[in-house]
Parts: sequence; C-alpha cells; structure tokens
Amino acid sequence: MKEIMSANVIILNKFHMKKMLDIFQAAKQFNGSTYLYCKNRAVDAANLTKLVSFLLTVEKGTALKIIAEGENVQKHLDGIQEICNSEVSILRRSHKRFLNTSETFQI
Repeated sequence: MKEIMSANVIILNKFHMKKMLDIFQAAKQFNGSTYLYCKNRAVDAANLTKLVSFLLTVEKGTALKIIAEGENVQKHLDGIQEICNSEVSILRRSHKRFLNTSETFQI
C-alpha cells in the first residue's frame, strides 16, 4: 500500500554536488516519488537538473520539507536524512499516512 510521509529540516550548510547526486540516486531507486519543498517551490528529487538548481538556491537557515510517497517511506526518509546529516538539522517528522490511489493528486 502506498504511504506518504514528510520531514521538516533546517539547512545548516550549502549542499555539495556529491550530496545532490546521492539524493538524486536515492530518489531514482525508490519505489515512489520524492519531493523537496521550500518557499512555495517544489521539486521532484528524481529530476537531476531541477534538483541541483533548487538546492543551489536554498540558503543556510532555511526550512525545507522532504516528502516521500510510495512504499517503505520511513526507510527512504531515513536514508535521505542520513545522506544529508551534515547539511540539515531534523526538526519534525510527520506521521505515516496511507493513500487511497483513487484519490491521489498531481503536484
């Protein structure tokens, strides 16, 4: 069953290209979708060019929401946060929600 979960983080340091590529690869391997949301902008983490331009414009101290939709979202969010451990500070993680696929929406 599909699930959706998010984590709010604060950016502590600028992202390096290696970290961006690691996030991209994790998003591509995930059986679902991964989005990053900040200041009314959302980006699909599986799109490398958009991900890089998005993360290059995020400044220190900015709040960022990581959203995962699919199967085993808890494990995927933990993996993304492990990749970003020196760049972000975890504020809060939402509870897992189950999705009814007939009621999904498109971002």
